Amino acid sequence: MTCTRLLVINPNSSKSVTDGLEEVLKPPPQTEISFYTAPKNAPPSINDMVTANLTATACFLDIQEKKLLDQYDGFLVCCFSDHPLTHMLRETTSKPTIGIFEAAITQALLLGKRFGIVTTGTGYNADIHKGVQAFMGGPSQRFAGMVTTGLGVVELREGNRNKIEANMKEYSGKIAREGADVILLGCAGMTGMESLVMQGAAEAVPMAAPVHVVDGAKAGVEMLSGLVRFCG
Repeated sequence: MTCTRLLVINPNSSKSVTDGLEEVLKPPPQTEISFYTAPKNAPPSINDMVTANLTATACFLDIQEKKLLDQYDGFLVCCFSDHPLTHMLRETTSKPTIGIFEAAITQALLLGKRFGIVTTGTGYNADIHKGVQAFMGGPSQRFAGMVTTGLGVVELREGNRNKIEANMKEYSGKIAREGADVILLGCAGMTGMESLVMQGAAEAVPMAAPVHVVDGAKAGVEMLSGLVRFCG
């Protein structure tokens, strides 16, 4: 049986984020996964539309130059947003290409009644709200909302562990109190932090059933592998 080859793309230039993905992502049967980090001229984190577009352009040109589209059967863009690189690759190849943002929401809709997002940064993230509405086809009662942890993308992998754990639990509890029974890890740098989210939710709403936690990168690898088989 032919082995499916997937490329997992970290569109920022922080190798620590890629390292975190490599630590936790396991290939499905008959599947090989390889990892790609954006070139050094790309921003180290994606915080807004400017850095999203800069990372997309840097990655797209590098992927084209290295002819990576010819070497793999499917592509997973690991940024929790409607990242432009996903659309650029779809315009260039007919091979399955998805983002962890899409994969996480898709899985969440199948797992529970309402989903919420725990993500990086501070304040209101308009891009994620717009992305959810675009994916859902408009406002939806199934979206419980989003909370920001005050943590940076690179900080998640390289920062003070006590602060990271405390913030992840605190804000996971906050979104659980908003009625989310599924909580999405809203950054590729949060890969592997499911237990912190579950602890925070359980402490905030002790009488509720345990929440489901969705890692879009893990969901994306499984979905992408299936899409490649389906399309093949």
